[in-house]
Amino acid sequence: MTSRRPSVARGAAALALLLGAGCGNGSVAALDGPAGGDAGADGGPLVLQAGQVVELPSTQGAAGARLATPAGDERFVLVVASTDLTASGDAWAYDLTLGAAPAAAPAPLLASGCALDGTVWHTTPLPGETPPTGPAPRVGDTRTLQVSNGAGTEAITAQVAAVGQSAVVWLDTTVAHPATLDPAVIADFLGDFEKLILPRDRTVFGIESDLDGDGRIGLVFTPLTQKTAVAFFSACDLQKLPGCRPGNQGEFLYLTPPADIKPPYNTPAAIKEILAHELSHLIHFGRKVLRNKLTAWGDSAYLDEGIGALGQDTSGFQAGNLYVTQAGLDSIDDFSLGDTLADGAVYDTSRDGALRGGSYLFVRWLYDRGGGDTANLDGTITSGGGPALLRALLDSPLTVAGALGPIASVKLPEAAIDFYTALAASNRDEDGGVLPENACFRFLPAVPDAVTTRQRGASVFASFHGMRMNGPATQDATAPDRSLRAGGVEYLALDAAPGQPTLAFTVTTDVAAGPRFRLARVR
Repeated sequence: MTSRRPSVARGAAALALLLGAGCGNGSVAALDGPAGGDAGADGGPLVLQAGQVVELPSTQGAAGARLATPAGDERFVLVVASTDLTASGDAWAYDLTLGAAPAAAPAPLLASGCALDGTVWHTTPLPGETPPTGPAPRVGDTRTLQVSNGAGTEAITAQVAAVGQSAVVWLDTTVAHPATLDPAVIADFLGDFEKLILPRDRTVFGIESDLDGDGRIGLVFTPLTQKTAVAFFSACDLQKLPGCRPGNQGEFLYLTPPADIKPPYNTPAAIKEILAHELSHLIHFGRKVLRNKLTAWGDSAYLDEGIGALGQDTSGFQAGNLYVTQAGLDSIDDFSLGDTLADGAVYDTSRDGALRGGSYLFVRWLYDRGGGDTANLDGTITSGGGPALLRALLDSPLTVAGALGPIASVKLPEAAIDFYTALAASNRDEDGGVLPENACFRFLPAVPDAVTTRQRGASVFASFHGMRMNGPATQDATAPDRSLRAGGVEYLALDAAPGQPTLAFTVTTDVAAGPRFRLARVR
């Protein structure tokens, strides 16, 4: 599940104007009433209600609180985040001391707002667009296609096996590696692609390009694909970017025939999910690069992958993406939004699962804050605002990360801390706790798709395929690893003890990390 992107040099992200290390946040407010206790040594303990989240202002990198724990079974999650999104390979030491809050600590502030106000997108109509049309090839027609073989490109002979209103199925008939595909499987692929996957991706991402003027997307089945990935999209087919090998000057997606894929990923449903992912890349490139006449695809590779994973989700075929999501949660220590938001960032195979899963969750969080969508029984999608927001970001000549400021009025450090807080607090009702009061800190409810019955949406405690997610990896506060990745996050569980009416702590790290500290009561 990867986009085939040319090997080109990319500059560092121009994020300087959006980054900041301060803890001033438009999404926090002074606590009122019983939750307004002073967290300093001279005041009363902080009374935090289940579902509430507070910002802990820091002084020279230090923050803390003294919490009221009258029941003795309260659970809190401390979010220690870095908003330095420029160098994810760096790390800072942090320390957590239990038993005392810092002297004269500023009072915590209720985190009551959101970095992304999605209200405007809820009522923003999607632009009207007409799908492309053009003359189609005929069944039996052949042509030569250049296909990646992992080391370079190879010319294959491809033959048309089926033609639809919006797609053409091509089979590799090269003697050395012919594609074997049953006619019933071909009809199934073409049917679901045209009736469900393509219409839904068009609603969420927009209408695709039509460089070759045939009004159709080519679905090329060849065993060669497996040498690169189960499926891929090549931007070089649409534009000769620096580093491109010969392309095919048209809209093509390359897929491995099921017979050449090892179980359990060789089912038609699994390949359809990957097809939805790759189609989103094709549409993304067409809208971002071709429509804006850009000379490079500047988005981070992992932001691309997060958007592609959203395509798996919104298409209704999400299954394998749940494993990717779990990998992101289980390896949250290896994730950094710096890799997702830094323009031109490339793949890191040593942290690939963490970066793919975390990036999907970030894109899904943005989509949900925009208002999400509704999947209907007839296979259509009704925008609740998520597609309107996403399409505005894709259509901007700026990179998606660069467009978040001018298009969605988002400051990246604020988005980072809100997103990391959402991972800590969302779906806690599925884990014996309560949902956060602030909707900013929860994903929209994950529901079965109206057509496929697969899960649509994200839940960090989802049950799937006999497994269960357990939220983001969380450390016991008594044994933290004391290492914070730049642009990353650490989650620390603080549990009250019976007979102890208060729980106090101090957390410290280097101010160069751009530290932000939040505390969520989840039970």
